[in-house]
Amino acid sequence: MKILKISLLIAFVIFSGFVRDSQTGKTDTGVVVPMKFWGVILPDDAGGLIPCDPVWAGINHRRFGFLQGHQTHGGELIKEQSTWEIISCSTDLATGLNTSQVVGVNTVSNGDTYTWVCTMLINISAMDVILNVTVTAGTGRFEGATGEINMSGTMTGHGIPCYGEGFLSFPKKDQ
Repeated sequence: MKILKISLLIAFVIFSGFVRDSQTGKTDTGVVVPMKFWGVILPDDAGGLIPCDPVWAGINHRRFGFLQGHQTHGGELIKEQSTWEIISCSTDLATGLNTSQVVGVNTVSNGDTYTWVCTMLINISAMDVILNVTVTAGTGRFEGATGEINMSGTMTGHGIPCYGEGFLSFPKKDQ
């Protein structure tokens, strides 16, 4: 019985390593890890507005804002240093969809950062939001990182609570 327990323990240790490796997606060039984000997109009311095309429709957004929340592989975001800016927006009045191009930077709890670009789609009647985020670069542990995160949420009176999943690719560090 003791041999069986030891054998099972050894098998568990070996297989847990295989499971971890398969979840992280190790490659010759680096590692790909799953990522989750829970947070709130907050507008900066002092940042002014950006008008959306067609301007005559009178639809606009806050131009700047902050992100508050938590993510895997980084922890809590530093809100004051996790900023975004809408650089363009347009509304298709026939479909009721507003599309905005957004750029930003997220700063995690240890001060490391990553930059991103995003296409944000808003259903203006239901106020549902879909964000397709592409991570483009970073500092610290995010140096050279890339990735994609798909998020969704619903606009509220002041902010967009959202949740998203995706992946981050970390390049192999030279020894």
